[in-house]
Amino acid sequence: MKSANRELLDRLAAEYVLGTLRHRARRRFERWLLSPQVGALVKAWEDRLMALEPRLGAVTPPASVWRGIESRLELNKTRRAATVRWMAIAASLLLVGIVGVFVMRDRPAVEAPALAVTKKAFIQENPQTIYWRVELRGDNQELSVHVHVAHELGAGKALELWALPEGGDPVSLGVLPTAGDRHTVLSAAQRAALAGSKQIAVSLEPSGGSPSGLPTGPVLHVAPLAPA
Repeated sequence: MKSANRELLDRLAAEYVLGTLRHRARRRFERWLLSPQVGALVKAWEDRLMALEPRLGAVTPPASVWRGIESRLELNKTRRAATVRWMAIAASLLLVGIVGVFVMRDRPAVEAPALAVTKKAFIQENPQTIYWRVELRGDNQELSVHVHVAHELGAGKALELWALPEGGDPVSLGVLPTAGDRHTVLSAAQRAALAGSKQIAVSLEPSGGSPSGLPTGPVLHVAPLAPA
């Protein structure tokens, strides 16, 4: 990992733990938690900040103890001045805290860098009719599907995407979208299947996908999965 990328990830991990990483940047960073390197940075920040939490509760001594201390040290004369001084210090700390909250709130969210495309495939009828563009990002960590042309689909049916590992059963990559884009963080089983696949396929299934975990309907398309 390059030094600049590690510094950015460390900064994002700190903001994630503090709760200041919000909206789209936070959702994208949460997908990165599958990475051992990112998980380790988050764990390090959690441990570091947890150590700042107070471990012992305050204990209030009896009033007689304070009266005895004041009598021996002649604190009655300076007590009022000390109270004013501590109130001023507390007010200063409160002001610093309020300013810090507003600075962090108004600070623009840092966008996590997009994962690089490592493999891609085009599912098509012919070169002029491309239905989906499929991309694998970040060493098979994330699946991105973009709909180019809507595929004909009957009522109560769905189109499901499959990895075809050599020497193994097809592994489902989820139901394909009919419009727009879909981004999915892949499971360990899906990543392993894609690592050993040179092709992906599309089958016709009941609405919601295959009920058996394997293709149950006809395979409509097979596409090569090539390095980006």
